Amino acid sequence: TLLGDGELNEGAVWEGAMAAAKFGLDNLTAIVDRNGLQNDGLCDDVMPMDSIPDKFRAFGWEVLEMDGHDMRNVLAVLKAASMARGRPACVVARTVKGKGVSFMEGVRDWHGKAPSDEQFEKAAAELGPAGAASAAGGRI
Repeated sequence: TLLGDGELNEGAVWEGAMAAAKFGLDNLTAIVDRNGLQNDGLCDDVMPMDSIPDKFRAFGWEVLEMDGHDMRNVLAVLKAASMARGRPACVVARTVKGKGVSFMEGVRDWHGKAPSDEQFEKAAAELGPAGAASAAGGRI
């Protein structure tokens, strides 16, 4: 299950977190995308969350943290999360929205809008071979 850090402002998330721990759902891993941005602004301005890892620990979850841009770290942490027994796991992924694209990086305006064709081409070029291959295959 994937959660943006802005979604953690919702009470239903914490009700679900309590239920998952109560029932020992060790087959559940929640990934929190901790990029600090949401539609309305900076997460810490809209509703400060303080320590997200501490909150999930207090709710009875196994908590791991990772660099969401380091694929080796991502794979290692997800493997470790799958080993949690008797309780769900929460992985807090520290990320930067739009990482690697000069006009998107850290800009909340890209939270809910698609780039134009020209912006898409520029972003793909900035991302290098992987981005260019995606652009060559067409947009989704």
